[in-house]
Amino acid sequence: MSSLSVAHRAALQAVVQAAPDAVLTQLRAAVPSLGGDKAAELTAMIVQEARDRARRDLAFAPLLPLFQPRADRTPALIFPPAVLARVWREARTGEEAFLRLLDGAGVGEGEWTLAADRLCARAAAVLRDRPRDVWPDDQWPDPTAGQAETPAASPAELAGCFDLAPLARTAVARLSVWLERPDDNQLAGLRLLIQDCLAISPEGGRRMIDILFAHVADAERMLRIVTRTSRLADTEAILSHSEMGVFVERLLTSVQSRVKRIAACLSPRDGPDMAQAVEDATWCAGVLAEMDMTLMVRPDSPWGKTARMARVQVAGQLSGLMKSTSAAVHAALPMKRQVLTGRMTRLCPWLEAPAKGEPIEAAAALLGAVSGLRGAANTFGCEADRMALKTELTDYLSTWANEALDSIADGDVADPDQALRLVGTAARFLTLVEALEAARAVRRRAAAAEAARATTGVTTGATTGASPGVV
Repeated sequence: MSSLSVAHRAALQAVVQAAPDAVLTQLRAAVPSLGGDKAAELTAMIVQEARDRARRDLAFAPLLPLFQPRADRTPALIFPPAVLARVWREARTGEEAFLRLLDGAGVGEGEWTLAADRLCARAAAVLRDRPRDVWPDDQWPDPTAGQAETPAASPAELAGCFDLAPLARTAVARLSVWLERPDDNQLAGLRLLIQDCLAISPEGGRRMIDILFAHVADAERMLRIVTRTSRLADTEAILSHSEMGVFVERLLTSVQSRVKRIAACLSPRDGPDMAQAVEDATWCAGVLAEMDMTLMVRPDSPWGKTARMARVQVAGQLSGLMKSTSAAVHAALPMKRQVLTGRMTRLCPWLEAPAKGEPIEAAAALLGAVSGLRGAANTFGCEADRMALKTELTDYLSTWANEALDSIADGDVADPDQALRLVGTAARFLTLVEALEAARAVRRRAAAAEAARATTGVTTGATTGASPGVV
C-alpha cells in the first residue's frame, strides 16, 4: 500500500489534532489493526499527537482547568478551549530540545519544571505579541460585556495567568492543606504566595485565586482560601473592598440564580424537577453555611441582605414542598368514610384506589426530595418541619397499611391482590421517608398475608411488590 500524499497527510493531521482525548485513545487502539503503510503513518501521527498532548498537559497543568466550564456552573474565569491547543503549538515552536525533558517527569521538581516554566513564559509572550494567531475570532472578548465579578476572558488575562504558572505549580500541590486546617506556617505560606503574585502584577493575587478556584470542585470551599489570604480577610468590611471580594460576589450571584431556579423547578408546567431543586437547595445551603463559618458578615450589608433574602426565599419554597408532599401522599393512598351502623362512620383505607399511575409517582418523587433535603433543611431552618412531616407520614402510612392488612385478613376486601399492591406502595413510601423499621414491619405483615392466602389455596396472581426487603 502506498504512503499518504501530502494532501491526505495534512487532512489527517488536522483530524487527529482536533480529536478529543477519548477519541484519540480509541484511534490509537483501532488503526494499527488495519495494516498497511498508510495505517502505519496514521498510527505514527496519533502516537506523536498523544505524546505532544501529554507534554502540554504537564507543562500547562496549573492552568488546564481554566479551559473547561465548572460543573457547578458558578461564575468563574474560563478561557475558550480552542486556545489551549493553539497557544501550545506556538509556544513549543523552537523549543524541541526542552520538550524531551517533559517525558517521564517525576512527581517532584526537576529539570522538567524548568522546561515547563519556560514554555509557560513563551505562551505568555505569544498571547501578548500575537494574540490574533491563537485566539478564535468568534470568541474575541467584548470589552462592554461580562459581569463585574468575572473578568473578561482575554489574551491579556490568560497571559497574566501564564506569568503565574511557576508559582501556581507549587500552590496547587499545597491547596489541600490550605482548604483544611492549616497551621501558622502554612497560612504564612499562602499569604507570601499572594504577595509574590502581587509583585508580578497588580491583578496577580486575584488571578492566583482564580487558578486555584478552577482546581476546587466545591465552590464554597474557596471561601476558606479567600478569607485566609490576609489576617483581616475574614471581615466583610475589609474583604468587600479588596480584589478578593469578587469571589464572594460570584458565590452570591450563583446563589441568587439557583434560588430562582428552585422556584421554577418546583412549579413548572411539565411537572416539578425534584432532583434539580434538591441539588440547587443543597448547593445554596453549602455556600451559606460556609459563609457563616468563615466570614463575619454584617446583617445590614449588601452581602448580608443577599444571604438573608436567599434563606427566606428557599425556606418558603421548602415549606411549600413539604405541604405538597403531605397532600400528595394522602392523594396517592387516600382514606374514605365507611359506614359502621346507622349514621356512625369512620375513615378507613380506600383499597380500590389505583395502585400505579401519576399520583403514586408524584408522591414518591416528593418524598425522595424531602429525604434529600435532610442536610439543607438545617441551614434554612426547616429541619423541625421536615422531621414533623416524617413523623406524620410515618404514622399515616403505617396506620393505612395495617388497617388494609387487617381488612385483607378479615376477608372484607373484594380484590386482595389490588389491596396488597397498595400496601406495597405504602411500604415503598415509608422507605422513601426513611422510616425503615416501619417499612420492614409492613412488608413482614404483607408477606405473612400472602403466605396465608397461599396456604388456603388462594391464587395471588402477579407479584404485589409488598414483600421484598428494604433496599
